[in-house]
Amino acid sequence: MTVFGENVARFLKASGVDEAMVESLTNYDFSATANLGFVYSIPGGHTGEALRRVGYCGLGATIRGLSLATDTPIEVDVACASLGSVNYDLVNAIYNACQGDDGMQEYNARVGRKLKGKEMRPTGRLRDQFRIYFPTDRTVAESKGGRQSAGTICVQEKWWRAPSFPKELVRDCVNNRDGLLMHSKIILVRRPAAAGLIGQTSATGWAYIGSANLSESAWGRVVKDRGTGSAKMSCRNWECGVVVPVHGNPGNGCDFTIFSGVVPVPMMVPGRPYKDSDEPWFFLGGQ
Repeated sequence: MTVFGENVARFLKASGVDEAMVESLTNYDFSATANLGFVYSIPGGHTGEALRRVGYCGLGATIRGLSLATDTPIEVDVACASLGSVNYDLVNAIYNACQGDDGMQEYNARVGRKLKGKEMRPTGRLRDQFRIYFPTDRTVAESKGGRQSAGTICVQEKWWRAPSFPKELVRDCVNNRDGLLMHSKIILVRRPAAAGLIGQTSATGWAYIGSANLSESAWGRVVKDRGTGSAKMSCRNWECGVVVPVHGNPGNGCDFTIFSGVVPVPMMVPGRPYKDSDEPWFFLGGQ
């Protein structure tokens, strides 16, 4: 069985699927998934080897396992239907994972920073190379269904107003299909033509398509276990998704056409930054 199949089996077993059903997966041919990744989150605390299989740690391990890891800058575009209490620690952890980091880089930096009493500040790397797509209130209001059709799209006003929320990274999420709203959860990663990969691959980028929105509940957070003092990945949600490498012509690294014929790009890119007068679509009208 491929690594993809093994991860599917782990996820199903953890979710309580009957053992005989999980074992039956060995009867299937997973060979076509050899170049794909299965990424998942499981509620609870995960330590040791399990830590590196779950949440953004699992994403990073998958990227490295597919020989997509790189030490050079990448372009990351994240579209989701819900934003949690997002901060730069989470954004940095996701960005690092997209480069193939196992989650320890952000964790070690955060632990060291806390000892000095400092919060993470936005870096030029994140400002320039990480974009979050979420619809403005105006985009929702002008959609065919209007505000009454946007109940499954949400961010709470108290999170948006928090000083730690990375507003400068947010772009208006406008569907390529005129007048329709999106419920997609997708990460699009592109690498510049000159970027070096740690592994041997011809991939110019990759896409995650799954259930995870941009939140700590979905992607987790590495914390220090109070009992042992070791690192622990803490997640709240059940999530899963697939990583698909793409092999288009990278050009100058800024062309979304590399995804053509592999993964449809559902939103207008690179996306319009929010104006000072723009507000996101708030869950329950900001209540």
